Amino acid sequence: MFWPKKNRMRLNWSIAVFVAVVLLPSAAQTKAASDAQPSAQAQGSGYVPAHKFDEKRDAAADIQAAIKEAQRTGKRIILDVGGDWCSWCHVLDKFFEQHPEIAELRDKNFITVNVFYSSENKNEKVLSQYPKTEGIPHFFVLERDGTLLHSQGMAKLEVGGEPNPEKWKDFLTKWSPAAENAAKSN
Repeated sequence: MFWPKKNRMRLNWSIAVFVAVVLLPSAAQTKAASDAQPSAQAQGSGYVPAHKFDEKRDAAADIQAAIKEAQRTGKRIILDVGGDWCSWCHVLDKFFEQHPEIAELRDKNFITVNVFYSSENKNEKVLSQYPKTEGIPHFFVLERDGTLLHSQGMAKLEVGGEPNPEKWKDFLTKWSPAAENAAKSN
């Protein structure tokens, strides 16, 4: 089929505009996203964090993987005991979204492991190694080797029924590896 030169030029321009408007930005966004979050493999680690509560996960294996990653990175570990059924756990998720500086402080200093807990799955074998929880959510701070450093209920991290940014900042700062290093140098 023969196309007049004028129509071929319009078609070529249409294709060029489509590529420029649709395909190039998409490719750039994909590259930017992959550059912003290098894979665990690229960072020299096979560790893949589990940030959602999942009753089917092997909590003991997750903790062991977190210990290896904490030893590699020099971070401590926070076991976040809760569940997808827990309204406070969802409030806490939103809190960290609304306070990225506190989430950054947490992620800079800790490997966080979500340990599922419910009446059907209490993860008793894993949690029996730690003090009794004061409700859900509950947090255990572990040293790089898995040794328990601190047990913390949510009630001490809230004011007026809401997570408190200052209390969270104090908690994360107090138990961070940087606090340990500062204490050793004094």
